[in-house]
Amino acid sequence: MTDDAIAEQVDRQARNSTVLEWCVRVGMVAYGGVHLLVAWVAVRLALGSGGGTATGGGAMAQLAGDAWGRTTLSVMALALATLVVWQGVVAVVGFRDRSPRRRLLERIGAASRAVSYAYFTFASARLVVRGPAGSSGSPRAVTTGILGTPAGPALVLLAGATVTGIGVGLVVFGVRRGFLGQLEHRARQGQRRAPIVWLGMVGYLSKGVAFVVAGVLLGWAGLTHDPRKSGGIDQAFAELLGRTLGTVAVLLAGAGIGCFGLYLFVVSRHLDDETLTS
Repeated sequence: MTDDAIAEQVDRQARNSTVLEWCVRVGMVAYGGVHLLVAWVAVRLALGSGGGTATGGGAMAQLAGDAWGRTTLSVMALALATLVVWQGVVAVVGFRDRSPRRRLLERIGAASRAVSYAYFTFASARLVVRGPAGSSGSPRAVTTGILGTPAGPALVLLAGATVTGIGVGLVVFGVRRGFLGQLEHRARQGQRRAPIVWLGMVGYLSKGVAFVVAGVLLGWAGLTHDPRKSGGIDQAFAELLGRTLGTVAVLLAGAGIGCFGLYLFVVSRHLDDETLTS
């Protein structure tokens, strides 16, 4: 059997796998939960009633202080791990109906998502094992460490450009409503369509803008060798817009990211199993 035939067989099995379908549904709920946590932390920070950082890792660290929170993180780690497997399969055999160039780009995107899911899987698992001490530190501390290396400024600048590019892509995806293709037919029609479109557009736009702001400031940190320019959503908007406008921006971003979390819940309910690998 040729490599292409094997890939086609794996693709077909993935599309028809009930186990994979339900793993993805559960994983989407867990990933939506991460975004709701980020939204909650961002709003609390903006209102001056909480600590931590408005990032995925910082938000999950809020759960690591007690047994119930660690149990929740354990479930999240397992669920998110299924998304790593899913996007890994897609990166290898997915998008077979696309042109060769488009297929390559789509598979690179899937591999990037797999890396993102793997980060959250590792972060949640580490918090389960080590508790609050398992938090990997703030983005500012990480940036400081990287800037201290000979190639640090270039790496931080490249990271900033990458994050900015991801943000722009999320905004375009949201504006074009590309997310509707992930949903089954009945979710894209009739009365269900309007609220789903609203959640998806607001969610993708908010998350994209947050990425763009964070990426611009990360690039700025690389150019100026100043790690204080980097940070979570709260720090990024405060740095760019000032304290007052930054607080309003964080509240809006938190609400928008919360919408993205709710949209992921919708995806878990109305996932089109025909698009599992495309």
